[in-house]
Amino acid sequence: MSSVSYNRGTMTITVEGLDDVSTALGSLKSKTPTAVKVAINATAREARKLMIAKAKARYAVNAAGMRHLKDLKPRQRATNTSLSAELYISSLRNDLGYFKTNPPYPTHFTGKAWRQGPDVWKGKVLKNSSMKSLPGEGNKAKAFLAEFKSGHVGMVQRVVGSSSGHTVTKSGAPRWRNRRGNVEKLVTLGSPSAAAMHRTIWMDVEPDVELFLLNRLEQQVQTVLARAAARRTP
Repeated sequence: MSSVSYNRGTMTITVEGLDDVSTALGSLKSKTPTAVKVAINATAREARKLMIAKAKARYAVNAAGMRHLKDLKPRQRATNTSLSAELYISSLRNDLGYFKTNPPYPTHFTGKAWRQGPDVWKGKVLKNSSMKSLPGEGNKAKAFLAEFKSGHVGMVQRVVGSSSGHTVTKSGAPRWRNRRGNVEKLVTLGSPSAAAMHRTIWMDVEPDVELFLLNRLEQQVQTVLARAAARRTP
């Protein structure tokens, strides 16, 4: 039987299927692996497209977040001898820097100038939610966007009273110091991981993906039968 399964632990979508293809092909049952392979790979591509579209519709991702959604890619394609396909995301970690924030850029608020930013930054994860203030609490100062050496822009908070050995910014400028003269450590403000996002989305797209697989298997059977009939026609 055909099936589409989702493994939460490994963040993989696996598509498998023989269904009744061999029976439907009859004397051409030797063509079963080829027909099923084509259907499975087409289904994996459709699953990826639906997952990305649903995530884009549900989550308030910015441009970097959109690129991260598109990191869902094939890890394994079906072959005649291995009738399954897998999709996966290599990086599961997200942070609020992948979502809508106000202000959206850290350009004028880095290094010593971070205090020149807004009184409070705002952000949101879901499209249908309102922007929420990020004032900080406990030993965490107000959140703000910072660009790291890797180029990633993350929403971070200073750990009040801490001491960090990272004393310069990405550009080499000295970082802000507290009254004791210490550069305080930064921690990234988290958000739903890619795994958590896709677990939620998968429940919405699974019925459509399974239906697509069944339809594509039937289509491939008809294609094989039609080609055989055409070759027999004088």
